[in-house]
Amino acid sequence: MNLQIENPEVVGEAVVAGLADRFAGQAHRFGDGLVGVVTHAGPSASKTGVLLLNAGLTRHTGPFRVHVELARTLAEQGFPVLRFDQGGLGDSDMPIRAGGDRRQREIDAAMRLLAEQTGVTRFVLCGLCSGADDAFHIAAAHPRVAGAILLDGVAYPTPGFWLRHALPRIFNAAKVLRYIASRRNAGPSLADFRDWPERAQARRMLSDIVGRGGRLLFVFTGGAYHYFNHRAQLAASLGRDAQSPQVSLEFWREYDHTFYLRKHRRVLMARIVAWMRAEFGAVKAD
Repeated sequence: MNLQIENPEVVGEAVVAGLADRFAGQAHRFGDGLVGVVTHAGPSASKTGVLLLNAGLTRHTGPFRVHVELARTLAEQGFPVLRFDQGGLGDSDMPIRAGGDRRQREIDAAMRLLAEQTGVTRFVLCGLCSGADDAFHIAAAHPRVAGAILLDGVAYPTPGFWLRHALPRIFNAAKVLRYIASRRNAGPSLADFRDWPERAQARRMLSDIVGRGGRLLFVFTGGAYHYFNHRAQLAASLGRDAQSPQVSLEFWREYDHTFYLRKHRRVLMARIVAWMRAEFGAVKAD
């Protein structure tokens, strides 16, 4: 079901819709109670559309409204965009069926909506943190996904990571004592918060994406310091396919996980737009 929402107040976007500019977007209800906003790119738009996935519990506007800004920026460059709330998040209903394929069903519905509304035939998934995990899983399984943008996405600590992590700390007695104390009172680990496959499976998934011509942009920030601290770590943990020309990598150690600073969000959007244009081409919106 696809129901275009006539009153934007339904999804709490009254201010944005009321101040509609050229790429303000159009709210829709679709699938099993999902809500999203399509940002059209004009009559000469690319056939590649972008889906922006929830970052953790953040709704479809993204942290500090970065999804709103990114959707408009991509649309201005000719790429239609759908930013939507997955089941149980933001303005979407709680999922009716909580089966293991829920993520797949919801993203399938989002692809259908964006295709119906804009005529796109292939998709790029973009997500931060848990959204990156979702994008990686779906990109590996879905033939219509031509690429993925993974912000602080999957990677695994390697011996090199632990060496770089430990050396600056090993001669600091206070840090060593804190580490020992943390081992005695172990809290939740990274695995409790992320949806990563076993490393061997992740390597196969990446190989599958690259093998069928998919494109990947990995961006790691300082927010990933607890599992990623060097560019070489991506290939060390995910195998030689991570060094394919189809895989791009940025490591912005000084950036916050949620791109808190506006100047950092500008850099992020500029990098994503440049990558999209290089990998998928585009006709700037009329």
